[in-house]
Parts: sequence; structure tokens; C-alpha cells
Amino acid sequence: MSKIDDLKRLYSQASKLDEEYPKQIIDKLSIYGQILEILGNLWAAATLDWKMAEAKRRETIANVYSLDPQGSNKDKEMKAEMAAAKWRQEEAKYEAETQRFKNAYTSVLEQIQILKKRYEHLVNVSKGGV
Repeated sequence: MSKIDDLKRLYSQASKLDEEYPKQIIDKLSIYGQILEILGNLWAAATLDWKMAEAKRRETIANVYSLDPQGSNKDKEMKAEMAAAKWRQEEAKYEAETQRFKNAYTSVLEQIQILKKRYEHLVNVSKGGV
């Protein structure tokens, strides 16, 4: 089972819990903790892919630039950039993926904070508070 499948399963479990009951809020917080762990791993993996694509792009540029004695520096630079275009595209793709998982992680953190406040409120009300 993939990490994305795990996320779908966990989000599905969390959505079935009723936030009117403190026990179910605690259960939801536990599920969100598992979701955070998976998102953190996906974020790290996407960041690694991004940085590896960046390294490949830089390596390609350096190789083409240094191995092609023909033409002016501007010509060499243009040839090197063209040779590295694939890696520039990969780099952009993985950078976007990194941002996506970072945003998802932050969003879940916010949901956890909201659930904590909701839990505190419900416990306070059950004790006769406001």
C-alpha cells in the first residue's frame, strides 16, 4: 500500500469521527498525528528529488560548458542550458511537489490546533463551564 493510499485511508477514518465527543476528538488527533508523519516523509522525499534534479541540472550545465570548446562563452552557456532543460523541468516539478506536501503538513497542523481548542471547550462545558 502506498503512502498516498495510507493518507486516503486515514483521512477517511478521521472524517467519520464526530467532533461533538471528546473521545472521538482524541481519536481524530491521533489519526492526524499519523497523517503528519506520512506528510513529513513525503515532504522530505520530494525535497530530495528536487535537490537531486537541481544537482543533475548543474552537473549537465558544467559538463556541456566545459567539454564544448567551440563558440563564445554565450554560445557555450546557451548549449549548456539547452542540455539541462530536462533537469530544469524536473526540478520545477519536484519543487512544486515539495511545496504541496509542505502546505498539506501545515494545514494538518492547523487542524490539530483547532481540534485541541474544540476538545478543551467540550471538556470545559462538560464540567459545567462555558
